[in-house]
Amino acid sequence: MIKFFLGILLTILIIIGGIYYAVLGVGAKDLGIKVTPQDSELSRTKAGMEIISINSQDGKLDFTLEGKKDMEFSMDSQELTALANNRPWKNYPVKNIQIKIYPDGTIESSGILIVSRTIPYAVSLGYSESQVKQAIQKYNLPSFEIPFYLIGTGSVTNDNVSVNASSAKIGLVPIPANIVSQANQEAEQLLNNLISKHSQSFHAETITFTDGKVNFKGYVPEKEYVQTE
Repeated sequence: MIKFFLGILLTILIIIGGIYYAVLGVGAKDLGIKVTPQDSELSRTKAGMEIISINSQDGKLDFTLEGKKDMEFSMDSQELTALANNRPWKNYPVKNIQIKIYPDGTIESSGILIVSRTIPYAVSLGYSESQVKQAIQKYNLPSFEIPFYLIGTGSVTNDNVSVNASSAKIGLVPIPANIVSQANQEAEQLLNNLISKHSQSFHAETITFTDGKVNFKGYVPEKEYVQTE
């Protein structure tokens, strides 16, 4: 499920990041989400997927999924933030993530995009290196870490993704509405394609945001293998 959020973030940021980016040294906006060890433990249990670390000697791909099992759960902002940050994958392209869900279903997120990891991350999810390089070249994405901020809404029904980011910033710079609108459309296309690529192990009957929580119903992989060295 966390790929749903990362797909939105990466697509929007690749589109807008090279057009408007802030001065180096600007940090991610603090949304006030404080995570405890209990949040981390509970989020891993709720997500229901075992994450297995591998290294280059294992002869496996950088990222693979195995099996599937039915799951239905809800997570609050602390649990979802904990899950988003609890990733041992060496090519995980974001850090210091905070995700805040409001009672009306609005989603607010901030963090740092590690641009150097976007290519191996996207390739491991099933995209070719040339596809990712073309996107980076098209939008002239800089090769350093970028602080981001997004707010909007989203949902999934039977693997059909709806994305509506209403505002975005790179560092301290607000992004024009027409660029954000374009990013919304491309995020939906990418996420629908991503879900299709992994349909043997992942299916979202519904993902909704209500009463300060994300609600998931569908199936998830039993195991996720990720490169850690």
